[in-house]
Amino acid sequence: MMQVRCQRCGWVFTLNRDAIGLAVAEAEAAHAEYYQEPCPKCRNVVKIQVKELRRRLPPDYVLPPLPPKPEPVHVKKDERTPQALPPTPPPPAPTPVAEAKPEPPQAAPALKPKAAPKPKAAPGPKAATKPKAASKAKAATRSKAPATSKAAPKRTTQK
Repeated sequence: MMQVRCQRCGWVFTLNRDAIGLAVAEAEAAHAEYYQEPCPKCRNVVKIQVKELRRRLPPDYVLPPLPPKPEPVHVKKDERTPQALPPTPPPPAPTPVAEAKPEPPQAAPALKPKAAPKPKAAPGPKAATKPKAASKAKAATRSKAPATSKAAPKRTTQK
């Protein structure tokens, strides 16, 4: 087992013996010096030296065979045309429905007239704000004040 730390997010994740063996087999097939493992948290690629991976495996460990890579499927243009597709069955015919008798109109409930909306009050005057120059002057006087208190020296006790 091997613990790997992501340089980007600091997440520590573990590679078991089978994952290390598969990583070594993939790196050797590509004649690579480093194996690139994505961080499970942030997906940043973490490079691990193949030498370090080899050190984590026992000396008698047999590397697993690589799984076959999927081959791309080639589709001819003629196969994608609608003529090559099987014909779709026609939709079912609608069933005749007996005509429903119209219902007698009901008396509409009496509507109350809406009251006129109340006029909104005009916004009041804004509160006066302090001038910015005064606040800057106060901040300047605070920062220039000398520190008068000194830290007391540490006292040592004798045993």
